[in-house]
Amino acid sequence: MHHENSVLFIAETLIPVIQEARQNRCDIYLVKDDGLYMMAEEGEILSDTGRRRVAYAVGFNPAIVAFDEWYHSLHDICGGDDFAETLQADSRIFDLVVKHHINLKIEFTPEAFSIISVTP
Repeated sequence: MHHENSVLFIAETLIPVIQEARQNRCDIYLVKDDGLYMMAEEGEILSDTGRRRVAYAVGFNPAIVAFDEWYHSLHDICGGDDFAETLQADSRIFDLVVKHHINLKIEFTPEAFSIISVTP
């Protein structure tokens, strides 16, 4: 699933988020709070969840993974503080996700993060 400083986002769940952000001409947020996920800055509220569409990193969706199974691991990967980072929806790396169904790995260091394409 991940190693000590990275997480994986699967194209299948990420593509609808990218498409929504592009349709609404807005950015994408990378958010760490209750799990780790990406979401469009603007978008519809889904009736089944009562919140916007999100794409969780593998292993960090609190609806399907117990708190004790993801919390400490996520803390070790990207720190203890919650955050929201802004990503440009028209980025070339998101083009690869949409056009070629490429997954994304995000690697964290104490000072920064980088996004890397990963073939499924």
